[in-house]
Amino acid sequence: MKVCFVSFEYPPNILGGEGTYAETIVNGLRRRGVDVYVITRGDRNDSDQKMFRVPTPNVRYWQRIFFRKPAVRLLHDLNKQLKFDLIHLNGPHISFGGFNLPTVCTIHSTRFKEIKLGLANLGSLKAATDIADLIFKNPVGAMFDVLVARATDKIICPSPYLARELRFHCLVDEEKICVVPNGINLEEFDEIQDDNSVLSKYDLERDNYVLFVGRLSVLKGVQYLIEAFKAIGKERANLKLVIVGTGDFERCLRNLAYGVKNVVFTGYVDSLRVKKLLYENCVAVAAPSLYEGLPMTILEAMACRKAVVASDVGGIPSLIRHEKNGFLTRPGDVKNLEKFIRILVEDSNLRKSMGSFGRKLVEKEFTVDKMVDKTLKVYQSL
Repeated sequence: MKVCFVSFEYPPNILGGEGTYAETIVNGLRRRGVDVYVITRGDRNDSDQKMFRVPTPNVRYWQRIFFRKPAVRLLHDLNKQLKFDLIHLNGPHISFGGFNLPTVCTIHSTRFKEIKLGLANLGSLKAATDIADLIFKNPVGAMFDVLVARATDKIICPSPYLARELRFHCLVDEEKICVVPNGINLEEFDEIQDDNSVLSKYDLERDNYVLFVGRLSVLKGVQYLIEAFKAIGKERANLKLVIVGTGDFERCLRNLAYGVKNVVFTGYVDSLRVKKLLYENCVAVAAPSLYEGLPMTILEAMACRKAVVASDVGGIPSLIRHEKNGFLTRPGDVKNLEKFIRILVEDSNLRKSMGSFGRKLVEKEFTVDKMVDKTLKVYQSL
């Protein structure tokens, strides 16, 4: 089978989970013998002869639109030479027509939910970019959600929750939507050996910090995590809160953390080795989002046998079994965030048992092999 995989995000140009998924699924399909060609943005030449990068101006809001036209042209040219069997789009912001080929689209979230949450949290939208997203980017994204969902032959989404959202907002038949949970490459994770230099770089100690990993936007809920940490930090002077990532909300978060002892902003970390070692040595991982699809960061934490405190939203309950491998809390509930983090900080045996349960759950349900198996069944159905 010859597949053209089209993704705006692909290493090294990753903005979030969409890019991580792209690399994971492409490598997994190739290991199964699928002949996968990739079209993505970027200027760098690759040793991978089946990777084609399209130079795209770095202009906010318009990057994906600038990417679309040359990507479509390139896909037409490649299809003439290679005769693809199927097109797989990663994200609904890219619509392709005129190829007369079966088309699959993976949709990781929906802009409709982000619009609702943005309106509900207007008071928290202190960054001009968040306000601009609400009035411009998200409505445009919602339009593409509908257009691409209705134009493609099959939709892959990572959770039953998102499947329901797509059926309701995009008005597509249930038979068209295939739930394929995200998967993680456990072998790749397990090969990375511990290295104290990572902790030294950020002045950290093992089992002495709470970790957040993700894009810094208002919808990730880090503002509530900082508030929760203020109270815990007063009692535990050496405990730290480590925030890994960058984004438009970063300046607001730094202002919120100003004067709060032991809050560490690392900036963006693109090294899997560094991220894995930060996961492995933390006390617990926090994911206080207001909305999520099926976050890769929680899967990565579980793969590293870490308990997770997360919001009971989106696809997160598919990953976190309350009081088994972590705690679920209402989004924006600072008191519960504080309570659950405090419990994990104080109880090493509970952390260990939760981490073990989470690892077994990943091994059973969320491996890259299972993700590839289900993706291949979608391909074969077309």
